Amino acid sequence: MPLHFTRLSRRDRRSRQGKRVVLVSSPSAYSPNHPVVPMMPLGTAYIAASLEEAGIDVRIADLTFTFQEGININEIRRMIQHLEPSVVGISSFTSTIPTAYRLAKALKEESPALPIVVGGAHVSALPQRTLRECEAIDAVVVGEGDRTFPELAKRLMKDGRSADVSDMKGVLARQGERYVGDPAPVYVEDVDGLPFPARHLLDIPTYIRHSYHEKAKKQPITNMITSRGCPHSCVFCSRSNSGRRYRPRSPENVIEEMKQLKHLGFNEIQIVDDNFSADRTRVLEICRLIRAEKLDLSLCLPNGIRVDTVDEEVLKEMYEAGFYSIAFGAESGDDAVLKKILKGVTAEQIMKAVKTAKRIGFYVSLFSIVGLPGSTVDSEEKTLQLVRASGADSTTVSVCTPYPGSPLWEAVKDRLEDISWERYNESDVSNPIYLAGGLTPEQLQFWLRAAQG
Repeated sequence: MPLHFTRLSRRDRRSRQGKRVVLVSSPSAYSPNHPVVPMMPLGTAYIAASLEEAGIDVRIADLTFTFQEGININEIRRMIQHLEPSVVGISSFTSTIPTAYRLAKALKEESPALPIVVGGAHVSALPQRTLRECEAIDAVVVGEGDRTFPELAKRLMKDGRSADVSDMKGVLARQGERYVGDPAPVYVEDVDGLPFPARHLLDIPTYIRHSYHEKAKKQPITNMITSRGCPHSCVFCSRSNSGRRYRPRSPENVIEEMKQLKHLGFNEIQIVDDNFSADRTRVLEICRLIRAEKLDLSLCLPNGIRVDTVDEEVLKEMYEAGFYSIAFGAESGDDAVLKKILKGVTAEQIMKAVKTAKRIGFYVSLFSIVGLPGSTVDSEEKTLQLVRASGADSTTVSVCTPYPGSPLWEAVKDRLEDISWERYNESDVSNPIYLAGGLTPEQLQFWLRAAQG
């Protein structure tokens, strides 16, 4: 596998303080045969910006263009060590936590005194288990680390692995045979007060070059977040990292970052919020400001939005402002299943939203999940019928996967004790880790093929 490691540093020398934090983003979970989506690691870039704001020298080891499958851990380790870090912070999802473990072990074997911290959605859901599974990790950050990690990094740079963090909320650290700190998650309330992601620490030309491989109305493309958290309680969804409290950025703050992205040379923005359209008034104001500023951007919502948060007026305003592609989280076409998973919408609402968006001119995608709790052969048939009758332009089908931190995980985790983290792949129907009571593996594969066809 050819390794693509983006530029790590603009300067070779350390800061005057002689201390530096190196942040490592997650590698691509796709296989080398799958094109890498050139979306920047915003979580890592946000943390980097907060570190800079706190006066801490920071670099990003960006693994976005590095495939987890066949990754060369020793090469990554050498490139990180070349930067002479005083602290290393690693971000990870459930599917990439094995790679985080391997990298932490490799770094610790070479530099036993180097403090290693891990954060991200997986760690936020399972802080104690993460420390238990990998002794090379010294501490974990729970929730959003924008405010927590700079303080933790300062203590680690001052006192090393022996730093006292027992009073820190959102941190759990290893201290001999026990863990100290408070693993209650920390979430940032004043999201407007956060600095924009430190994109200058990423290799912008590489992102621009790779973005031309993506289908888009305009190019090059990039991504941004305009809000954090989601107040809904869908049983399959984990919100351990961002929380269930919806915290929107102000429309003015959003527009300022869009201007910055335009200045960097990007012409299309993918908004990847958990729940972009939760506040109708805010959406309308963002659209008004986009037009007033004449930003000339194309915009899309690839992460999906809820069908009960938009109507004809909102969709028209979005379309006029430059939104052209929209995804809806349908999940199922069976009202009984939708109720079972606490989605809070009906099949009729899904159908109406898709048809309204199509009538206005949007390219519409639907997300559906096979094998949800309560699913049967009949319910999967209803989902297939809805997808076909809605007129959606495309459908993305995934396999129901109980991710740590989700209500579904809590209900079935005892059955998953021996399942390796590498198997947490919702696109792999050949060997599902969870199966709804009303379906067999063969039926699951049949419905996945039918929905994709």
